Amino acid sequence: IAAAVLVLPVHQLRFQSPWVSTVLFSLANACFGLAPSGFKANYLDITERYVGVVSGYGNTLGTVASWIGPQFVALLLQYLASWDVVLLSVAAVNCLAALNYIRCSTVTPIELDISEVSVAPGQMEMTATAAQR
Repeated sequence: IAAAVLVLPVHQLRFQSPWVSTVLFSLANACFGLAPSGFKANYLDITERYVGVVSGYGNTLGTVASWIGPQFVALLLQYLASWDVVLLSVAAVNCLAALNYIRCSTVTPIELDISEVSVAPGQMEMTATAAQR
């Protein structure tokens, strides 16, 4: 959310010194860079056995977003011709993603959530070990 706050005033402050925009973009980028340390650690919190699958889904969604983002910005600039709207959309998506993470993140491993489900004999040992933690 800090990155969203830093990105919003960039276009309005464009007539100030170029250093103002540079500093705001740099600080916002630093905040965007800190985000993965929160959600990528959560991959290990939600599963020990399937962390590769969960990480793969996360990377796939990130790749799709990195393709859709520039397309969306191009459409906004083509039809609305406003960098204010573009920066507002970046801030809005950032805030929505943060709220979604806060609402949906968990530290309960899925192995514990499915412990009631019938499992194969080889998996029973893993479930019992996970339940003891």
